Amino acid sequence: MAKPLTTTVHRLTGKRFVGITDGGQRVMIDGEDVAQTGMRPMELLLNAVGACAAYDIVSMLAKRKLEVGSYDVVLTGERADGTPSPFTRIHAEHRFDVPGLDRRTAERFVELGMTKYCSVSASLNAEIAYDVTLLHDEG
Repeated sequence: MAKPLTTTVHRLTGKRFVGITDGGQRVMIDGEDVAQTGMRPMELLLNAVGACAAYDIVSMLAKRKLEVGSYDVVLTGERADGTPSPFTRIHAEHRFDVPGLDRRTAERFVELGMTKYCSVSASLNAEIAYDVTLLHDEG
């Protein structure tokens, strides 16, 4: 089993939060309507899917000794109406500038990165158990 990951989300004000990992990495998470200082949670999730797949794809390119000039992933997430409003479809456009990378290999790497190796994508389809601990003084 992989080592568990721990992060803490601290409320700063209103719907503005900061997530801090055990290693001290920080990310602003912001649901405010004005003066946003970070991404909304679903934007973070969409970015996490793209970055996770791209991480694996870049590793596959390196194993083939292909030099990456540039590589971008443009993601569009379609969401269901209502609450909750989960992603129902994610379109990912992978834009490569990698000399020597043929279309067939690029498509194979994208397929593997998006569906087989990406833990974030797998988590979107997983049954996840949630535990709740309430630390609250009701007095």
